[in-house]
Amino acid sequence: MLNEQNNKRFDYKWVIIVLCFLIVSVTLGFASSTRSLFPDEIAKDLNTKRSLVSISDSCRFIATAVINVFFGFSIAKFGAKKLVVAGLFCVASSMFLYSIADSLPLIYVAGTLLGIGFAWTSTTMVGYVVGIWCRENKGTIMGLVLASNGLGGAIAIKLVGGMINPEVIGSYRSAYRFIAIVIAILFVIVALFFKDKPKNYVEHVKPTAKKKRGQEWVGIEFNDAIKKFYFWGTLVCVFFTGLILQGSHGIVAMHYKDVGIDYSKVTSLLSFGSLILACSKFLIGFIYDKKGLRTTANICNVIAIITTFMLACIKGNDLGFILAIIFAVLGQFAMPLETIMLPIYTNDLFGQKSYAKILGLIVSANVAGYAVGAPVMNLCYDIFGSYVPALILVGIIMTAVFVLLQFVISSAHKERDKILSAQENQYNKNETVVE
Repeated sequence: MLNEQNNKRFDYKWVIIVLCFLIVSVTLGFASSTRSLFPDEIAKDLNTKRSLVSISDSCRFIATAVINVFFGFSIAKFGAKKLVVAGLFCVASSMFLYSIADSLPLIYVAGTLLGIGFAWTSTTMVGYVVGIWCRENKGTIMGLVLASNGLGGAIAIKLVGGMINPEVIGSYRSAYRFIAIVIAILFVIVALFFKDKPKNYVEHVKPTAKKKRGQEWVGIEFNDAIKKFYFWGTLVCVFFTGLILQGSHGIVAMHYKDVGIDYSKVTSLLSFGSLILACSKFLIGFIYDKKGLRTTANICNVIAIITTFMLACIKGNDLGFILAIIFAVLGQFAMPLETIMLPIYTNDLFGQKSYAKILGLIVSANVAGYAVGAPVMNLCYDIFGSYVPALILVGIIMTAVFVLLQFVISSAHKERDKILSAQENQYNKNETVVE
């Protein structure tokens, strides 16, 4: 009897949520949030241009995009645990390879390995795992888990940033080795405690005519989804969102140094921003559960537009530093568009029938935008000697994305309401026949 009571009290999903929290905080926090600290240091060490070093980011994002296209197939064949463990191995290997690379080809291989690792350990995988283990309040739980990126990033930026001395060529290598060791430790923990699915897992829930915010719904078949305007509209929106956010936020550290902000202040701003990012992801998930998709997405998109133009205005004077502080806070409320909002888009617009397959495609489109954003921003720098022209351009594009998203959400919700109503009627009809 006592054992039965203990089993009722303890739900293993909380172990899974903690593990997801650790995975995101270490992989995204240490191996991604710190990335803006490295390109300039690598470029100086290898005596090359920033734009050539940034091709490593393109390799990373292209690899993630390609792997995510096959996410539905991979998860069905191998299960979540094998993919997560393999992903952590790839991320750790990437960090070690960055630490010893003495040529651009090796830098590009390291970027590719990092992309493969992130495909199996970040937004797509965490979105899938939370969807499997948590039936309700997905937005809040997803926000909590992905908020660990900000917490991990805040710690990592201070630790890793302290290991890098801009006056010493090659000092970044020890920072990469440190990150590799941290991820290797996490590899062991996940291998021991991670599980694929809950016991007695039921794939689909009973359809209801009215979907409660934050809950799953039965959804639309994949073959039907790809015939809809809003499916392709969603892919366009997330592609350009990824391009703009990764492109603009990825050059923040270099842009600040270029306009004359002191390096120690740059690392402090980035670390502070990561803490705010943790709060923003949890808050955005909570807002979705309470207010729904349109309100949540609009908040993030409007902030993205404002902060992109704000970043273009930052200079090395006192006013510029004040704007940089404002950006460090406000800008983080746009970043959920490339993390927590991707599984939310998938669940809210398309439901559970083809969740893994559509989530993989949506994340692929987003990451494809990353692959374009990094080299475009750095090519702009090589041409104009400044990131400002590119920031103004992507701010205009983000405004167009905001407008398109309104049509996407309206069309998708209209179709969802029709499907839910038809499924509820069919379910009630079948219940009557059985009785």
